[in-house]
Amino acid sequence: MALKIIGNICLTCLVIMLFFQGIARGQEGYEVWEIRFEGRDSLSSQLLTEQMNTREATLLEKLAFWKEAPRFSSIMLENDLERLRRVHQRQGFLDPQLDYHLDKDQEKKRLRIVLKISEGLPVRIRGMGYELQQDSTGRGLLEKIEQDSMLVSGMRFTDNRVFQVENRIKKIFVNHGFPYVKVKRRLEVFPAKHAVNVYFNVDPGPHAKFGEVRIHGDTLVSRAFIRRKMAFAPGQTFVQDKLEATQNRLFNTDLFRYVIVRPRKDSISNRRIPIYLEVSESPPWSLEGGLGYGTEDRFRTSLRLTKLQFLGGNRKLILEGKHSHFLPVSLETRFIQPSLLGERLDLMVHPFFIRENERSYEVDRLGGGLTFQENFSSTTSGYLMYSFERVFLRDLSSRQALEEKKIRNKSGVTLGLDHNTTDSRFNPSAGWRLNGHFTYMGIGFRSRFHYTKAEVEWARYQRLAKDWILAGKVRAGFIEPLRGEQSPIEDRFLLGGASSLRGWPRHSISPVNIENEPTGGNSMLESSLELRFPIYDIFSGVAFADLGNVWWKSFRYPLNDLRYDVGLGFRVHTPVGPVRLDLASPVFEQSFKPQLFISIGHAF
Repeated sequence: MALKIIGNICLTCLVIMLFFQGIARGQEGYEVWEIRFEGRDSLSSQLLTEQMNTREATLLEKLAFWKEAPRFSSIMLENDLERLRRVHQRQGFLDPQLDYHLDKDQEKKRLRIVLKISEGLPVRIRGMGYELQQDSTGRGLLEKIEQDSMLVSGMRFTDNRVFQVENRIKKIFVNHGFPYVKVKRRLEVFPAKHAVNVYFNVDPGPHAKFGEVRIHGDTLVSRAFIRRKMAFAPGQTFVQDKLEATQNRLFNTDLFRYVIVRPRKDSISNRRIPIYLEVSESPPWSLEGGLGYGTEDRFRTSLRLTKLQFLGGNRKLILEGKHSHFLPVSLETRFIQPSLLGERLDLMVHPFFIRENERSYEVDRLGGGLTFQENFSSTTSGYLMYSFERVFLRDLSSRQALEEKKIRNKSGVTLGLDHNTTDSRFNPSAGWRLNGHFTYMGIGFRSRFHYTKAEVEWARYQRLAKDWILAGKVRAGFIEPLRGEQSPIEDRFLLGGASSLRGWPRHSISPVNIENEPTGGNSMLESSLELRFPIYDIFSGVAFADLGNVWWKSFRYPLNDLRYDVGLGFRVHTPVGPVRLDLASPVFEQSFKPQLFISIGHAF
């Protein structure tokens, strides 16, 4: 009797399965117009979609009716269901229930796939254990790992968390002289209680030290210089991170095309591991040039000549020239002396001649700077700069001022800080950056002006979904004239244009004089928010809003006196950064005056 009942149940399940498979196969060749998930609680649609080979039509494919959208395949969907089941199991759901149905448009030959997922109760961690195979100096490391464990009782079990703990154990031991450490994990599962115990068995292996360093490669850079850049010395306790630090130090000198630093673990002798270091030298001379066009700069060009190993060592000499509509002449020289008094302190000498043409003024700057830069970490640096300029100025904001060309000296010091945790220089999608500087002008050399100036900018980038990025920035600054003087017009704040408030022309947001000409201001505040989204392949779009203003008085930021704009942008991603097209218009103004900007790189 029992066998008969079981047989009837199996037959019924087989009929149902064949029925649904028949329905699915009847839809072969239909376009997959949409994939929808129902019933899930923990896992995101993005995560699940990324695991599937079946994909829905993109926005461009839906709009471009002449392009063929993805076609439905029942076999592919069945494989996707099995893949999704394994994903749920890796996320701690041992027995997920997955089903689907197809909503079809017979006339247009389109399908909507609705996936119904019941995750069930998750498996949670009941206990953890760490075992050391031998009593050694690694006992203290294991106690530290136990105290700072990433696994907590009651936490939902996931494969990824267990792998993270395993890799963390390995990294800690490798960075404390145990390069041969082995970690084995063991799971004790209680299905009825939806619980699991996680055990890690650690075999540290022998404690090792750095051995002889063998340098290879065809390079004129002295072996002594390469050894000075090493973050370790033979005989010291083996630390994997010091090998990576050595590689970064050498590569960051720009003297080498590539640097390889690796331990020869198979050649250990007397618990000392020899180190293999290979370098390939970069060309001593390099020439870079560029041509471009933007709605602000119009035609622009640049040329840079770089000499590595200038006067020996890793000193560098850079000669650079630029030209654009607002910067007709820019000639700069940079001499860089790295590792001046320590590994992280650099010296830069920077003479220059710059000519600027703005609506409010024309100015020639002849001078130079002396900068000490300290690289505190891979993400943070600070600098102290002394600068001197001889300025030749024509003030165009007043008819009376046009008759004379002012010549004056400016001498001062600047203290600055930069912090950057973003994941990309040209197209960041995560992290944040903060940079700011404070200047005191009026130190000797008959400096005409005496004032302080400060400026700070903070930007944040957050990934919302695959290739959807929310980016925002806030920027503020002030100039405080001293001794009753006015601040110099060429150093005042101006807003508007491709990189600030994009609903206004370049530098048009400013206090004005009695002749209605912009004069720049001593207080500035601006902010922007962008939603960056994919369109197709190398093309993406942006929806943005900007706000800000410039005021004449120092430390004046009336929030009821801000300008606003909104706009849309289009990006074409290239190896040198995105080509940018932005269309924006002021809001809360009396008239609609859209502005169009074409440039290179994101606005921030």
